Amino acid sequence: MGRYQIAVVARPDDWTPECSDDVPLELEGPIGILDESDDLFAAVRRASEYNESDVAIKKCRWAVVVEPGSIGRIWPAARLCTPLTFKVTSIWWPEGWEPNSPLDVPNCIWQSPGKVAGHWQTYAEAENAVRDLNEKCITAPGAIWYVVVAVENEAISQTTSYDHAGTETSVEVRKMHVMRPPEGGHGDCTQCPAHDFSCAKTDWTSQQQTMTARRVRSFGE
Repeated sequence: MGRYQIAVVARPDDWTPECSDDVPLELEGPIGILDESDDLFAAVRRASEYNESDVAIKKCRWAVVVEPGSIGRIWPAARLCTPLTFKVTSIWWPEGWEPNSPLDVPNCIWQSPGKVAGHWQTYAEAENAVRDLNEKCITAPGAIWYVVVAVENEAISQTTSYDHAGTETSVEVRKMHVMRPPEGGHGDCTQCPAHDFSCAKTDWTSQQQTMTARRVRSFGE
């Protein structure tokens, strides 16, 4: 069984999607499973193609991507992965690594302490922002580099704790995928001490990681 499934649901009559992988606010149980894939982006592309097809429009159907076996807020047996949220985040510039273009992404990614920044963006907007930021990084090299990340919809875990001082602490962990744009590569690792290792030669289009959001508030807020 693939990690991700494309589930088909009824499309609400009065709902207008903002994008081809958008999800209605109210979802009932799936009508059926369209397809499945080990790759999230392949599943999202398949769902988007279906949502834009004449068949889906005629039958008032809509496809969403889920991860079966993971607990979700809407469906207990499947976690909702779409719509994807594209954002920009910073990573540490690896020692000995040099970019060939502002859209390059190193194979060894270490997220910086900064938060995944900004508001929801389309992929094109996030890519353009990364291009502009990294062009400045190339002009004045430092310790930071910027990448596009795709964040899945529902969290993979959520915990809430309380203490005697009347404080509530919520921790949410989500899956995110660092993306390597089609025009980007993995850069130049020849000056890296590990340049002969396989990590210096690996080619990928996305890399899965997690992001953690922690929120603290008093009971009275």
